[in-house]
Amino acid sequence: MSSEMLNRRTFLKRLAFSLGAAALAGCAPKVVEKIVKETVVVEKEKEVEKIVEKTVVVEKVKDVVILRMHSRLGDAQRKVYDDSIRRMQEAYPHVKVNVEEFPAGSAEYGPKIAALVAGGAVGDITWNAIGTGSFQFLAGNKALAPLDDLIAADTSGFTLDAFYPRVVKAFRMGPGGQGTGELMGLPTLAHGVNVCLFFNRDLIEKEGLEPPTDDWTRDQLVELAKKLTKDGRFGFLPVTGDYSNLRNQTLPYGGEILSPDGTKSQLEDEKVKQGLRWVYDCFFTHKVAPTAQQITGNVDQMFLAGKLAAWQSGGWGLVTCRNVVKDSFKWDMVLMSKGPAGNRGGHLHADSFAITTLSKNKQLAYELCKFLTDKEAGVGFGSLMGLACRFDVFQDPRITKDPLLVKVGKSTEEAFDHLGPANLRKQELQTTVAAIFGPVWTGDKKLDDAFFAEASKTLQAFLDKKFE
Repeated sequence: MSSEMLNRRTFLKRLAFSLGAAALAGCAPKVVEKIVKETVVVEKEKEVEKIVEKTVVVEKVKDVVILRMHSRLGDAQRKVYDDSIRRMQEAYPHVKVNVEEFPAGSAEYGPKIAALVAGGAVGDITWNAIGTGSFQFLAGNKALAPLDDLIAADTSGFTLDAFYPRVVKAFRMGPGGQGTGELMGLPTLAHGVNVCLFFNRDLIEKEGLEPPTDDWTRDQLVELAKKLTKDGRFGFLPVTGDYSNLRNQTLPYGGEILSPDGTKSQLEDEKVKQGLRWVYDCFFTHKVAPTAQQITGNVDQMFLAGKLAAWQSGGWGLVTCRNVVKDSFKWDMVLMSKGPAGNRGGHLHADSFAITTLSKNKQLAYELCKFLTDKEAGVGFGSLMGLACRFDVFQDPRITKDPLLVKVGKSTEEAFDHLGPANLRKQELQTTVAAIFGPVWTGDKKLDDAFFAEASKTLQAFLDKKFE
């Protein structure tokens, strides 16, 4: 009996001790660090405990880098830019690109960017163009950073050989002026300005006439236009206006408005006169072209309404025909007719993206410029209206399937090097030439020798100005 009692007492004591220990364990603080115990068998089958502590390494997250990109307001290429930005941000997840748009006209755009530079508030990269003069203005004002060292240090396989050499050259600026010195921008697109001829194929064939081809002469074009001009309809509209457009009209006759170094007016050269008189005759001698007073609505509307059989334009004419004319009638495009000098004209224009001098993220800004100018971006630009500046774009099936885009590309390859004023005031050259010849296209002045002599003096006075 005493043995049984002892056993019961011993059991109850042990039970009470166990319950107390459990209660204490429940009140104890939680262990934060996890300890894993492993049983390791050693000689003589002795059991020992080995404590293994797990260490978790957390990689430091990169700080977000904001790249500010300046571009033109309402740029037709914005969708291409957006795709390039998306690809850049996927490749560099810590980078965020903010697009800031400004008015497209270089008369406002260049000074706006230069003012941001002067105020220390400019972004990292900016759109610019040689045709309207924003590149010359910004590079001349030291607003753009050289790219040569970044390209030399690039191990990604990037090469300038993919671009048309003449386009790359146009974005160099040095002591010798534009086309010399350091590279200041990576090209996005290029074109020869107005080197295409759009026409109403249905109308021409209905008249029993042969449609124009790439090999036509300007004399043939005028003869066709004469036959098509009747019953309130005009046969052909050539381009007029600024320096770039008029150079397109003098080159087919072997004439240059400026001297090769961009310092002298050559408006009195006989070949220049011949080219511009051909345009004048379309309006006032042959009367195949509508004057400004005779244009109803705009050129697009006249072409759509069958009031204009053909007109001179650039690759952007494809947008008009495909988005406005659509299938209202059968239209077509060939390259502009050639002149006595054996060429069709072509004043090279090109756009680029450049790094600003004040960018604090020049390496990443350079990477963004590459995405904005690579083959995929080039195919995007080329698909819109054929305005590309890379060899590989016009070898891509997405472009080669459209013969009209290929033709626009051919016109860019054929275009003459960009020639601007030595004082780099390209935007002002555009408006100066337009103002000189404006009264001619309205019929208020004639293109006689006296006019050219006076016009040359006015142009020379502009060319004598200094860069500012």
